[in-house]
Amino acid sequence: MLVAIKDIELYVREMRMRMPFKFGNVVADSLTALHVAMDLELSNGRRARGWAADMLSPRWFDKNPNKSMAEGIRDLVDGAQAAATAYRESARRGAAPFAIWEAGYEASRAWGRARGVNALLASNGAALMERALIDGLGVALGQPYFALLQGQVLGLALERIHPELAGLALAAVLPATPKHSLAIRHTVGLVDPIRTAALAPAERLNDGLPQSLEACIQSQGLRYFKIKIGGDPAADFDRLAEIAALLDESSAEYHITLDGNEQYGDGADLLALLERLEKELGAFYHRILYVEQPMDRALSLDPALKSDLQVLAAKRPLLIDESDESLDSFRRALDLGYSGVSSKACKGLVKALANRALAWRRTAEGYPCFVSAEDLTAVPVVSLHQDLVHVAALGIGHVERNGHHYVRGLDHLSAAERAWCFERHGDLYRAMGQSGLLDIRAGQIAVSSLQRPGLGVDGAVDIAAMQPLAEAQLT
Repeated sequence: MLVAIKDIELYVREMRMRMPFKFGNVVADSLTALHVAMDLELSNGRRARGWAADMLSPRWFDKNPNKSMAEGIRDLVDGAQAAATAYRESARRGAAPFAIWEAGYEASRAWGRARGVNALLASNGAALMERALIDGLGVALGQPYFALLQGQVLGLALERIHPELAGLALAAVLPATPKHSLAIRHTVGLVDPIRTAALAPAERLNDGLPQSLEACIQSQGLRYFKIKIGGDPAADFDRLAEIAALLDESSAEYHITLDGNEQYGDGADLLALLERLEKELGAFYHRILYVEQPMDRALSLDPALKSDLQVLAAKRPLLIDESDESLDSFRRALDLGYSGVSSKACKGLVKALANRALAWRRTAEGYPCFVSAEDLTAVPVVSLHQDLVHVAALGIGHVERNGHHYVRGLDHLSAAERAWCFERHGDLYRAMGQSGLLDIRAGQIAVSSLQRPGLGVDGAVDIAAMQPLAEAQLT
């Protein structure tokens, strides 16, 4: 199936956050979402519009302290525009989906090198265009994402990403059916309140939603937690001990992942933290599923540190996130002792599919490894739905979700968009006054209603509620 790109438009949506969130070394209290609308035509004459969206969160992509937030946002926007140009040019007269993806990915990398930005940030624009392409293709064909993958409609040549995947069919890697429900892995940020009683009256939001970790557990029945650590083993231990005490009180069974967000500059400090946790908080320690991106990306894939990484990996499995900046990052990480890599829509669905296939292959060969589902403040409608559909297709049982509690439910959407959410996805959302929120029951969300043509968006985007990028004043 050949696809011609007819037009690409960019829009932005501003939203205030109900709680501040710390990205590594920066605390954010508001965010901007960049939306992509891609009009395409198939070789059979069918036309459709595909959507994609990402938060403009430059401090996750680029932690350079000498670059301002405004400069980082401009990099992300310019990268999206460069990728849009590449998609238009590669598919002006029609091309196969995978060929369009390859051209867009390489063009984004080339733009990044010319601009002097890191490869992780440079690839974000291509990841946005990729999702809009897949969404539009699915809408045009009337097929949901999982059917596109099972039927090899995208024409993915996985061996061009990981050579050892030659001859492997993606259908052999994926589950027989997509997941119908997913466990929420609740993010515990570095500045998040733990106990309700510790909140001073002036700090209480009183907005009808749980604010402390304690209140979230009580109201949502959470069992999976992603806990941020800050790079200071003593301070991190004290905070983890406070959280462990709460979790031990609240649940007979819980699971944890630790996220370093590159804050550890020395493997010895991380080892000291893990050894102290094992010695003093043994039950908590053994519930740690993996440690995500503990060290700076400049160090984390250094072959000279292989022996140190293997010592850490012998304590708890290690996973790369920010270090996953190129198509071969996961393969190189496995050779150093890591066993996991994150799937994030902002890094690309095709890359995640290839990494999932590589993990399947290596595990079958006796080296257990995995792909996790992580979030970068994915919020309704577009970014959340697309990420959930993708995770369900990969067959991953639990997913980090943070956008749902750092913003206030569906408040940032228009009345029309909120109505679409309730009408089409009554299993995923529940009403709250004039707004709504994710319906988390016993720590789970239902996602069956997202199995719609494309990536679960179903065109439920109110353009009138957004601003054309050309008219926006980004800071």
